[in-house]
Amino acid sequence: MLLYRLNQLRAVGGGMVLRYCEGRFGVTRREWVMLAMLSSQARVNSSELAARAHLTRSATSKAIMAMAAKGLIERQALPGNRRVIEIRLSEAGRRLYEQILPLVEGVNRELMSSLSPQEVDALDGMLDRLQEQADVMAVHLAQLPRADRRRGGTRRVGLREPGDGEFGA
Repeated sequence: MLLYRLNQLRAVGGGMVLRYCEGRFGVTRREWVMLAMLSSQARVNSSELAARAHLTRSATSKAIMAMAAKGLIERQALPGNRRVIEIRLSEAGRRLYEQILPLVEGVNRELMSSLSPQEVDALDGMLDRLQEQADVMAVHLAQLPRADRRRGGTRRVGLREPGDGEFGA
């Protein structure tokens, strides 16, 4: 089961990163993800950040509030639409990102050290192809009905299973 194995790997490797982030720098995993994403953006609005980080708007909002309280980001409402908030790293946020990044790169480097350079290249190519396929599947899955949680159950009308040709081969 590919997704299970990837999740196990992420849990162990991510746990090492999380220990650095939380224990040494006082930053949660969610905040680290946002620091990393914001490091390559001049400005981004909270909805875009949530989508890129694969987080709910609520979880993103909580992380933004915590990061603002820590002085890691700067927020600015758009002049024409005060409901849209643009976010960017503060100078303190950028310095923190630059402190954490080498540690995260070290964890990744050590993890990948068990592979030859050719295996790393092959794995990288395979992960690119898997991501492309996941993106195709996500478009199709987005069209499926969501569970109706207001009634305490799930709605299962017309759901198709992976592998029945619905997900683009």
